[in-house]
Amino acid sequence: MATVQPPALSATTLAPHQSAALQRALRYIDEHLSQPLRVTELAAVACVSRFHLVRLFRMGTGASPLRYVRRRRIERATQLLPMAAQSMTCLAQHLGFFDQSHFVRSFRAETGCSPGQYLADGAARSQPPVVSSTGVHP
Repeated sequence: MATVQPPALSATTLAPHQSAALQRALRYIDEHLSQPLRVTELAAVACVSRFHLVRLFRMGTGASPLRYVRRRRIERATQLLPMAAQSMTCLAQHLGFFDQSHFVRSFRAETGCSPGQYLADGAARSQPPVVSSTGVHP
C-alpha cells in the first residue's frame, strides 16, 4: 500500500532540528497508521521528550499528536470508503480504531457526518483523489 505524504506544516517556523524531529514522528505515524500509537512511542521515534513532542505538534500541525493521528486516520478512511469492499468493522480495524463504534464517532467528530452519510451524500466522489509523492493512488 502506498503511503500518503503528511500534510504541510503550519506557518509557524520551527528550527531545523525541531522540524526534523517532527517529520520523523509524522513519517512514523503514516507508516503505522493501522497500529495503536502512543505519545511516548512517537517521542522515542522523534528523539525528543513527550512534552517537547506535544509542543512540536501544536506548533507544527496545530493539533496534539493523538488528534493528528485521528485526523490522518479519518483522511485515510475518506480515501478508502468509496472503494471499500470490506465491512465497516474490518475497515475500522484496518485504520487502527478500537471498533466500528469508535470509528463512526471519530469520523462524525472530524467530518460532521457518519461514514454512511458521507458515502450517501456523494462527498467521497466530489473530492479529488489524493496522490502520493510517487504518483500512485493510495
